[in-house]
Amino acid sequence: MWSNSLLRRAACFLAALQLAVVPAAGRAAHPFLTDDTGTQGTGNWQLELLGQRSYLDRSADAGAGPVRQESRETSFNPVLTYGLRDNLDLAVGLNHLRYRVTEDGAVTDEASGMSDSTLELKWRFHESGDFSLALKPGLSLPTGNENRGLGTGRTSWGVTLIATYEAGPWTFLGNAAYTRQRYGLSQDEAASREHLWRLSGGATWSVADGVRLVGELGIRTNGARDDPFQPGRNGQFAMLGAIYSPDKKVDLDVGVRRRLNRAEPDTVILVGATFRW
Repeated sequence: MWSNSLLRRAACFLAALQLAVVPAAGRAAHPFLTDDTGTQGTGNWQLELLGQRSYLDRSADAGAGPVRQESRETSFNPVLTYGLRDNLDLAVGLNHLRYRVTEDGAVTDEASGMSDSTLELKWRFHESGDFSLALKPGLSLPTGNENRGLGTGRTSWGVTLIATYEAGPWTFLGNAAYTRQRYGLSQDEAASREHLWRLSGGATWSVADGVRLVGELGIRTNGARDDPFQPGRNGQFAMLGAIYSPDKKVDLDVGVRRRLNRAEPDTVILVGATFRW
């Protein structure tokens, strides 16, 4: 049986990947995980500066009696997107991750540094009135140190099918995503799942000029196997937030994601800023 520290390290990294910029986990406007079909247009750029802080505080018995575990993760993810064509984008994402785990007050694992990076395409292949479809394939590149729990050690890949429907002040989003996660260390491979799925949907509501309220529900594969502090094969989550756009070139956002079962972190605070030119 793998140690609590090893399971926790795998869970920390996989949770950060799933909440950040892994392939098949793209976003519409942050703070969504669910992506939309919008693209930048030929020759246009977009820079997203995305941050999040996740919290987990639970007790569990891993076989040697009850243990109280507290986990804190912070990530910062700049993502630069360029419009290759009106319906085709190329995006490069970086990821800085910091995490700290304590059990009964004693630090059992912590690290800070660059995590794995991403390279993605988004192709909007169908448009019919207010309805559109897109595909988003991508790679996760092993730029993080897997020995410190900051990366997987191998290139992974994924793809997302995206649907968007616009109806007046409302926009509805839906995603079906798959990631093939690969690992450089045998202990990470044994403690983690390799086939990760996500089904999620969300909506935005324009309540005033430049102000949108957003919400999201989703279910996804729990990346860690047999973690007593985050048990279950599939995590379920909900998010509520808001986006403020002082003009068409800038978005500022905030959101809170909460678990709907124990396979997810307790709470994730999301903040972001997006700039277009």
